Amino acid sequence: MELEEMQAAWSQMSQDLEKQKQLTDEIILKMTQQKYTSQWNKIFTAEKIGGVVCYVAMVVLLANFKTFDTIALQVSAILCMLILAVLPILSLKTIRGMKQVNVTKMNYKETMETYAKGKKNFVNFQKLNVGISFLFMLLTVPVSAKLFNDENLFETLDPKLGIAAPFMLVFFGLLVWFVTRCYKKVLRSSETILKEIEE
Repeated sequence: MELEEMQAAWSQMSQDLEKQKQLTDEIILKMTQQKYTSQWNKIFTAEKIGGVVCYVAMVVLLANFKTFDTIALQVSAILCMLILAVLPILSLKTIRGMKQVNVTKMNYKETMETYAKGKKNFVNFQKLNVGISFLFMLLTVPVSAKLFNDENLFETLDPKLGIAAPFMLVFFGLLVWFVTRCYKKVLRSSETILKEIEE
């Protein structure tokens, strides 16, 4: 009888320990998910604010479209509006792809596959974004000159533009460097958070 009681007590302890381990694992997974999601929520919020700014700028261009009185200016304004309309949507979509990683509902393999797919799309979009943003910067020069100074840079090349161009390129380069650095930091941190699950 004493042996049976010990076996029953031992079995009960094993079950209790197993339940405690499952509960601890669930808490760890929830905390991991929270840390991961928190990082991408910050970027998502910043991109949403950027998207609002883009759409306000697009509305301003659309409201003042009659100001652009030549084909070259109209084409430049239309391209600017297209970029302002499409880039925020694509950006938010790639970030949503990163936010689809859910360690509480996926096993480790599924988690890393979802992360790898999201990361690939995110990185490819950021490369595309740099090229399109550079084009956008070039297009905004004549559009802004016409909108704010009523000056058509396609007809009169202002020497000030030659002086301003290097500064614009340096500013653009620094901006791309800063944003890329921030995104790489978040990607590295996200990967570290996910790899901790395996351990």
